[in-house]
Amino acid sequence: MKLKIRHTLFFRFFWTLVLLGVMPMAISAFFLVATYQSRIADKVSSGVADELLRNASIQFFLIFLFVLIIATFSAFIVSRNISRPLRTLTEAARLIGEGNLNIQIKVSRRDEIGNLGSFFNEMAGNLKEVQERQAEISRLKSEFITVAAHQLRTPLSIMKWSHHTILDGDVGKVPIKQRELIEKAEVANESMIRLVHNLLDAARIEEGRFGYKFDSMDVRAFLHELVDEKKIFAENKNTKLELKDSTSGPVEISGDKERLAMAVGNIIDNAVRYTPPNGTVSVSLEYDDAKLRITIHDNGAGIPQKDQEKLFTKFYRAQSTMHVETEGTGLGLFIAKNVVEGHNGSIWFESHEGQGTSFFISLPAKGSLQAAVNKSYDTFVKNI
Repeated sequence: MKLKIRHTLFFRFFWTLVLLGVMPMAISAFFLVATYQSRIADKVSSGVADELLRNASIQFFLIFLFVLIIATFSAFIVSRNISRPLRTLTEAARLIGEGNLNIQIKVSRRDEIGNLGSFFNEMAGNLKEVQERQAEISRLKSEFITVAAHQLRTPLSIMKWSHHTILDGDVGKVPIKQRELIEKAEVANESMIRLVHNLLDAARIEEGRFGYKFDSMDVRAFLHELVDEKKIFAENKNTKLELKDSTSGPVEISGDKERLAMAVGNIIDNAVRYTPPNGTVSVSLEYDDAKLRITIHDNGAGIPQKDQEKLFTKFYRAQSTMHVETEGTGLGLFIAKNVVEGHNGSIWFESHEGQGTSFFISLPAKGSLQAAVNKSYDTFVKNI
């Protein structure tokens, strides 16, 4: 950030020193003129008087020039002695604000600025320690979730197999009342299985093990197939699901079909889930040589402004949507965002409470996956 010259320490020190030097000169000049008029003017000739005034003027000019030189030099020394360490601290604070906590400032001074540098180093060290502690807690939480989810998969799969065996009549005829109860248990079991899968996917994303298998895929055919699959879910919710395709012919990209189906499918599911009966959810595809864009629009409850900035975070669900539909884990959009960004794409939304929501997914039309770069920061070392 650039400062205007009049706001710099040098400028302020310079004018302070100039004023401090000029004020005694002005007072001296005032008394000199007063003394001249009362004691000398009537005792010397006009030529001598003019010469005296001329000599006094030259002396005052030389003194003023000397004051300017001293003020400039002193202001430079003082401001440099203060502003340089302040710039170092400012740069270090900027890096911390960007998330780089590998900050260490060499402190060689014993004054107040040196104390400030020492306190800054201590603060940076504490922040780094907190960050590392939080990372370790997050790792342990992810590890616990992974272990718990893995342990749940086997009994849930057994329950699913048992429900299907009973409902198919393989163990005998099932009375209508018992069938209804088993079907409800099957629905609950499927919800638990989806939760386990989402938990495992979220844990893999955080651990960097959420891999992709990139192949050439036709996004147009992919969307038609996905929307056809989701229409059954939409019909059960009395919601119309439609696809608006403005493209013609295949739309080829390099992508992971299974992961993209998970991401786009999660958003479509949310749109259907939070759209009131007899509402409409539309999925549209636009394409040009540079990129393609998938839009999922609904006319549902919308997302409150206070919830929008947290929507892509893990386990977060907007308060208004919780009153509409209790099903859901708060992981769908977190996973979708990571999948889209894993394809070098971007995802965003526009929403107004009570007026519906539109999600936008932009993907490179003919791009290839670029390996993720792990950001690393060098230790910031400077003397103050």
